[in-house]
Amino acid sequence: MSKSQSNYYYAYSSPPLQNNSGSASDQQDVTKNSGPPPSYDEALQPPLSSPTSNSHQNALDGYVLDNTAPTQLPGTPSNTSDYGSATPNSNQDTVPLLSNHDDDLSFQGRPLPPGYSVHNAAYKTTTDGVVSRDKHINEDGEALVRFLYQHNTPPRLIIHFHGYHEETTWTVETVRNRDGDEVQQRVPTTRQIDDFKFDLDCSADVSSECQGIYLLPDPKTGEQKRLRQLCDEYVHSKNALKELKMTKEIEWDFNNLTRALTTAIRDSGFYDFINITYSLENHETVVKTDEKISKLADNKYIRFFFFITCLWILAWPIIYFCKEKFGHSTLKSAWKMNVSEREWYGLHVGEITRKCRGPDCFSNGRIHPNGFPVNMRI
Repeated sequence: MSKSQSNYYYAYSSPPLQNNSGSASDQQDVTKNSGPPPSYDEALQPPLSSPTSNSHQNALDGYVLDNTAPTQLPGTPSNTSDYGSATPNSNQDTVPLLSNHDDDLSFQGRPLPPGYSVHNAAYKTTTDGVVSRDKHINEDGEALVRFLYQHNTPPRLIIHFHGYHEETTWTVETVRNRDGDEVQQRVPTTRQIDDFKFDLDCSADVSSECQGIYLLPDPKTGEQKRLRQLCDEYVHSKNALKELKMTKEIEWDFNNLTRALTTAIRDSGFYDFINITYSLENHETVVKTDEKISKLADNKYIRFFFFITCLWILAWPIIYFCKEKFGHSTLKSAWKMNVSEREWYGLHVGEITRKCRGPDCFSNGRIHPNGFPVNMRI
């Protein structure tokens, strides 16, 4: 078995069992388990022949909670998106950002200055989250902090299930040997046959309350910055290619949950390749400058031109080393699930095993870019 993990997804691939023989459809017809799926604890029992570690690595290990400000502002972002409403939870009631129960970020315990108002920065939404080039939040550290809190909304979690087997066919080809004589040889061709492929959207199970903003101390000096400090450093930087990013992390034991799901699918009678991938949407908030060079560097037509002319060989390294990144691997917001791994498994394992062997084993929904093709991510 092999695993691959990054900031934005968790992927798991299980090869066929060693005693696997025959086609997948034959196996499922003969050995399909008609009983209930195993419990969570039973599914986590490692096989005697291949002990598995139960260690779970927290994605926030080493990060320190920033206690200086609230994790979330009440209400939802105002509709200043370049592409219409960017509110993930549009059913929530809009609450004024400076309502009576809202503690201001910079004036706690003091009256607000005369004429003080909240700046609603322009932004656009993507599958990954929110991107803004608003000039004001590039010049005002307090406005930048408020923008990050304002758009610190729950991420969306999607689980992708993919099962397949491989079939090898042999063809006869005529080639010439070293002596120049024509000889025939058999050439194998292996192709992948999908047995099931579907998604489960778990976004409703993600808690609506952020658990906090975390920052990673400087690895060289050990200095622990606060979010306001990081935003002020970004604002004061004169780099036209500067970029600040806050990433959302869901604290869940993906390792054990995936092991349990794999065991349940195996128990239902499927013994070939299984890929389970978790992908996040709306999982990052990015702020960039409105400088021309920054916009050109992100322009897809410019990128395509540089690609076909091979100029990217020179341009991309220059841009990469000139770009100043803030928070890319040091700034995260933590989120939890409303249910434990055990509870989620109990609620959905029956549906999953039915989908793996039923008529709806191929979902007609959209394909999520962070999840498929699974075998290319692992």
